[in-house]
Amino acid sequence: MPKPIALYDKAILSPLFFCFVLCALLLLTACSKDVEEPVVELSPSPSPSPEYISSADLDVIKQHGRIRFIAPLAATEPQALSNRSPLFKEYEALANALADRLKLEAEWVFVKDRSDLIPALLAGRGDIIVSNISVTPERKKQVSFSRPLAKVDELVVEHQETTEPPAQKHYIVGEASAFSESLSKQGVEHVTILPADKSAYEWLSYIAEEPSRATVLDSNMARDLIGLFPNLKLGQTLQKRRSIAWALRPDNPKLLSYLNHYLVEHHVLASASNNQPRTWQQIKDSGQLRMLTLNNPSCYFLWRGEQMGFDYDLLNKFAKNQKLSLSVIVKPDYESLIEALKAGEGDVIAASMTATPEREALGVQFSRPYLYIDELIVGALDKQAIMDLSALAGKRVAVNPTTVFYKRMLELQKQGVELELVSLPEASTEELLEALDSDAYDYTLADSHLVALENSYHKHVNEVYKLNEDVAIAWGLRPEQLELKQELDSFIKKKHRGLFYNVTYNKYFKNEKRIKKYQQARVLPGGGLSPYDETVQALAQRYHMDWRLITAQMYQESKFNPKARSHAGAKGLMQVLPRTAKELGFTNLAEPSEGLEAGVAYMHWLKDRFPEDLAFEERLYFTLASYNAGASHVRDARKLARELGYDDKRWFGNVENAMLALSKPKYYKKARFGYVRGREPVNYVRDIRERYMAYLNAM
Repeated sequence: MPKPIALYDKAILSPLFFCFVLCALLLLTACSKDVEEPVVELSPSPSPSPEYISSADLDVIKQHGRIRFIAPLAATEPQALSNRSPLFKEYEALANALADRLKLEAEWVFVKDRSDLIPALLAGRGDIIVSNISVTPERKKQVSFSRPLAKVDELVVEHQETTEPPAQKHYIVGEASAFSESLSKQGVEHVTILPADKSAYEWLSYIAEEPSRATVLDSNMARDLIGLFPNLKLGQTLQKRRSIAWALRPDNPKLLSYLNHYLVEHHVLASASNNQPRTWQQIKDSGQLRMLTLNNPSCYFLWRGEQMGFDYDLLNKFAKNQKLSLSVIVKPDYESLIEALKAGEGDVIAASMTATPEREALGVQFSRPYLYIDELIVGALDKQAIMDLSALAGKRVAVNPTTVFYKRMLELQKQGVELELVSLPEASTEELLEALDSDAYDYTLADSHLVALENSYHKHVNEVYKLNEDVAIAWGLRPEQLELKQELDSFIKKKHRGLFYNVTYNKYFKNEKRIKKYQQARVLPGGGLSPYDETVQALAQRYHMDWRLITAQMYQESKFNPKARSHAGAKGLMQVLPRTAKELGFTNLAEPSEGLEAGVAYMHWLKDRFPEDLAFEERLYFTLASYNAGASHVRDARKLARELGYDDKRWFGNVENAMLALSKPKYYKKARFGYVRGREPVNYVRDIRERYMAYLNAM
């Protein structure tokens, strides 16, 4: 057996030793047929710019226009497989998406060693450390951690031919890792700590040379890499379920809060997405129809915690008739809607869309029309009617280029009418109509029902010319969706101009009192969700949750009424039973802040009743179901799911089916905790998730 190498052995740390190791690595990489290092494509590096030093929180970061992510330099090297493929690529994509959400430029700051990560953060060289960082008590004294991105085990990686007991092996670990402390607790004496600028691939290449050597890696890295080294194996577990998170400065609470909200959002949306074109049978099997739409007062909007809108109500009625739930996906314009439909992100476009040959040429099939409108040229209230289109010469006409109106105005210009076409690509019809009072332009174009809607609560728009009459509005589908089209056509034929249709139409376009009420409390981008936003946001930061998710649950429980009380005696905004609240330290549930915190604290307590190896979003769904039906019934449902052949680690389409079965004597008589009204927790979880995603769409 080779002589054990002492900690910080000067001979080992000499230049000669490093030359020897480097040569061995090069020889191993060049000659080994068993271990082949994959080629990893790297993102092009931008030209270096003067380093910006700042320790400011989110407000100043937004003013600066860029957010800086710190990562180890090894993450940019092809051999750093443990970082680039797949772990760092996943982190990189997640961080870049965060920058996009904040509408900031993502700037990557790379440091040489992992030991430089925290010093660089605290020195203000970056804003978030994006790396596989273990949450330890020592590090928590220096930095703040995001909610965990993963739970990992510390695994020993050793040679297949090793004969030494674990404590007698010679371990090689990186300088900035937490592994040396774990090894020390195991009584290991032979540990060499080398500089932290080596990748996990390099560690394993060195370990593979000698049976007496071993190292320690996080399980998410180790399991990705071990297959590349046939003469290595996974050994004992040093520490289980250690949290991996990103790190921020302690004096950046706003950035930490935003990041935690974003991570919750990311997990929930990722679990809910199914970006594949689906047949009608696949839609039926999933139990969910996905509606692509626009956020405006006509098609779809949020009023307090309720999803509303003319298109939404019609399509939701269709979905209920088919025993489907309706999921809403909001896009900014018609071009984005069509792209999302073709990509399979949604099943049907329901957005007051004009059926045109141009859109059919883009690959859109239209349903039977469910509405006929006039296309109008409109101006401010003092604008007089015009006799013909030549009167637009010299006038400023504002149009969103993604609408059918833009092409019609271009054609008018080609015919010799010298109007000034103002292109506003991000403006909605609502915004175009509202801005007519500002004199930024003279006219815009809009559908007649939207003009009537605008004037129902703010009479300031005047029709000056009717461009087209009786234009068909229909729902959009992919050409191959013949069965869904047949079902939608049958529904429209049956409902069009019937009682339900007329009541719904009047609700959104003719009932001025109701329309004003909706618009006064409609959820708008950047606006509030409830009267308790400030309290909820503070609780979300304390309990590492997304405040929009808490708000979605609060509306489900009480509809924002702090005096609400259930038939079972549950009280307050989160409908907590008094005895449960008392056990958690809360007594005055009618007081909004205390009632809210009692509910959030109870959610936090329930979350710990489920194993940490569950995916984050699944643990959330099981927690919500437990809040409604009790953790014992959820455990029964997980057990039954295994017996029925479902995945007991997934809620939707799996454990929720078992929960439904527990309302049948055949199953609940064998369950430990007996009968449960399974439909209630199933609807509860689904409704909260849909409302939460609606809040994300609206904001």
